[in-house]
Amino acid sequence: SLTVLAASGSFTAAAQSLGISKAAMSQRIADLEEAAGVPLVRRTTRSMRLTEAGQTLVDSTREAYETIEENFGRVKDLAGEPRGLVRIT
Repeated sequence: SLTVLAASGSFTAAAQSLGISKAAMSQRIADLEEAAGVPLVRRTTRSMRLTEAGQTLVDSTREAYETIEENFGRVKDLAGEPRGLVRIT
């Protein structure tokens, strides 16, 4: 969620990208901040930007998320491939 928020630049765009409501997006970030114990995002009425801690978290987890996304894509590709036993009589 934080990575999508950073890439999107706004709660609204991030929520649309993830297919969730803006309120749900905000709650996800609030949950992350609570778990981390530090603010990850600076919010104003007109803008949003990551704090130093937020940017550090995004930077340090980016590679892991890219690997997960790549591997998940491979698994999804398996669904399109025929598999199983074929018997011809």
